[in-house]
Amino acid sequence: MNIMVLSLMSAGLYALGTTYQLLAYLKKLELKPFISLLIGTLAALSQLALTGDQLYQSNSYNFNLFTTASLITGLIALTMVILATRKPVQSTLLLIYPLAAISVLASTQWNTPAQGFEPQESGIFFHISLSVIAYCILSIAAIQAIFIYAQNNNLKKKNNTILMRNLPPLLTMEKLLFEMLWSGTAILALAVFAGFIFVDHLFAQHLAHKTFFSLLSLAVLSTLLYGRYKHGWRGLMAIKLTLWGTGFLMLGFFGSKFVLEWVLTKP
Repeated sequence: MNIMVLSLMSAGLYALGTTYQLLAYLKKLELKPFISLLIGTLAALSQLALTGDQLYQSNSYNFNLFTTASLITGLIALTMVILATRKPVQSTLLLIYPLAAISVLASTQWNTPAQGFEPQESGIFFHISLSVIAYCILSIAAIQAIFIYAQNNNLKKKNNTILMRNLPPLLTMEKLLFEMLWSGTAILALAVFAGFIFVDHLFAQHLAHKTFFSLLSLAVLSTLLYGRYKHGWRGLMAIKLTLWGTGFLMLGFFGSKFVLEWVLTKP
């Protein structure tokens, strides 16, 4: 199938899914879980099919900025659509779908070549796979933290807004957040460990910023989880450290790729 057709189909399905979720959120229609699952799954699978074709080119994997962003948002969308059948996370799709649609269109428009690696380099592939999974889980945790922040503010001001009527209880939201943080941080730690084993010159100039910010993110998130376990940290403290930790991770990865692919390559 033509790349542009697949890209537009994915973006169109995400737009349809966003509209459907928004109408259900506003109580204009009753949310049908099967319809929501079908639209979201088709959108995410078409995005991932397109991204897979963009990633593997000329017998090597090409993890450039926008293709990687499309891979991560596609995996996030698919994960959340499936998770929404078991957990109260439907509201997060209102943010995830538009981000996924933008990333799939951007990856089609700006599919620039980046430094790739051969398929036989399984150690590096293992490191990258763990990193992508960690980015996905921690990105979802960051979105969850944003909703908790908004929900917390509404509770303090005693505002019975539409947000309050659609979100689960605050304690449930925080429980989901820390479930994501525990799994995401554990996988990030494994990814960093795999990087030290399989990636040569991890502190070389083109990898130094990514490595530094990944370690900083791991330190912040580990501190939060220790504080949660030892002192019961929650609320604003948990929100801030979640956003700082995931922010450092995204800055190290996407910031480094932006500089390498779009700043340093320009004449």
